[in-house]
Amino acid sequence: RVTFETYRGGNQIQTMSTAPSNDFHQLNLAGGYAFSPKTKLAGAFSYGRNTQNDSYANDSFMMITPSPTSSLNGVVVTTHADLKLTDQTIKDLSLSAGLKYDKRDNQTTSNIYNFLALDGGNAAKYPNTPLSYDKTQIEVAGDYRLSKKQNIRLAYNHDDVKRWCDEYATNVGYPAGTNCVVATSTREDKIGAAYKLKASDDLSLNAGYTYGDRKTNSDQNAIAAFISTKGGVAGQNGGDFNGFYPYFDASRTQQMVKAGVNWQANEKLSFGLNGRYTDDQYDDSTYGVQNGNSWSVNLDATVNYSENGSIFGYLTQQYRQRDLTDQQASTTANATRINVPLGATWSNQLKDNDTTIGLGFKQGGLISGKLDLAGDLTYSIGKTSYGTQLNYAGVTTGGLTCGASILLSCGQLPDVKNSMTQFKLTGTYKIDKRSKVALGYLFQRLSSADYYYNGLQYGLTPTSLMPTNQQSGSYSVNTVALTYLYNF
Repeated sequence: RVTFETYRGGNQIQTMSTAPSNDFHQLNLAGGYAFSPKTKLAGAFSYGRNTQNDSYANDSFMMITPSPTSSLNGVVVTTHADLKLTDQTIKDLSLSAGLKYDKRDNQTTSNIYNFLALDGGNAAKYPNTPLSYDKTQIEVAGDYRLSKKQNIRLAYNHDDVKRWCDEYATNVGYPAGTNCVVATSTREDKIGAAYKLKASDDLSLNAGYTYGDRKTNSDQNAIAAFISTKGGVAGQNGGDFNGFYPYFDASRTQQMVKAGVNWQANEKLSFGLNGRYTDDQYDDSTYGVQNGNSWSVNLDATVNYSENGSIFGYLTQQYRQRDLTDQQASTTANATRINVPLGATWSNQLKDNDTTIGLGFKQGGLISGKLDLAGDLTYSIGKTSYGTQLNYAGVTTGGLTCGASILLSCGQLPDVKNSMTQFKLTGTYKIDKRSKVALGYLFQRLSSADYYYNGLQYGLTPTSLMPTNQQSGSYSVNTVALTYLYNF
């Protein structure tokens, strides 16, 4: 445990525990069976039990007072099983079917804990949340060789996830029967196709398409722990507006397309070009992320100028966008606040744009074949933009809109930018058949600009914020590494 004096003063000492001891035991079993030389079954099973029951750290000024128990009484049971059947009876056709099951059963006791602020006030009673889940995954796939130079793959995937708490402590804010998790179950089906073509000895192409449909069941009356606004009341979903679902759990349809080409122009020069595009639609979400898309393109080239030497370069461009809509609490206009009608919404758009370019080399066989050199210079720049739009006409009592300089609650924010330059150089010298020594140098510089820190500067902070003069993170690093390698 670690003890420290709080900022409250008056010799108020608090205790924070370090990681407690625990016991974990697991049984593993794996095996396989060959029905024939071309039809085989393989599988595995494991069962584990993890317990943690160390006593809580106590002091005269506990943040949890009084504690309902002397220890957590933590118990988590994990179960895993998988089976895979493969068949190559047909000469040009490879078939496979797989099943995987994982269960995490959290049997830890749930209790209501009375949390206090550092000053000993603002008591809040919350339960610990022993979340459990099980996940079933099924995959059926087939690879068919159309000819010596081309083949196609079709695959179907099904994922089924269930989430729950074995128990959930109750009190006035958490009545009996309360659910601890909003997204109680998720089912997702994916269908994918991939095509590969070796057009010639020097040229190969590939393309693929995947369609996924995810459906999530949610409990509108669930009450998540550690929130000041409880769910289970009209118009709220685990503390959020009904109709809001976090995008990583929400129902979604997704389409993804990818393609690539590799070309060996001649014995010394080769190129690669790959790209991917993804589109996400969250049709069941009234609030939260409504849709999003991303794409990336990667170009690389290699020149083998000698038997032991090559130069390579690469360029990567990545882009991501998501659109979000949410509800806003209604307010009456005054001199510094616009009127917000009941049920009014606002939308915003987030965009990420990243570019990376690099150049490197490899040279071997120096000093009678004993020295190898490798180097790489990379530069990347990233930019994030964020803009907000109010979906209603609101003004202050003086007629100011959300875009007024003293409000700025809508419009486009300044871009958040960062750039990084990195240089690596490594030399490996072979002393004898078993020994090598490597000397490496790394330089890295990060520069960033983030408008968030503007409000932390002296003279520019709001009346309720303490100025720290903290700057957006930037740094330079120089590293030298010496390594000795011995093979025996």
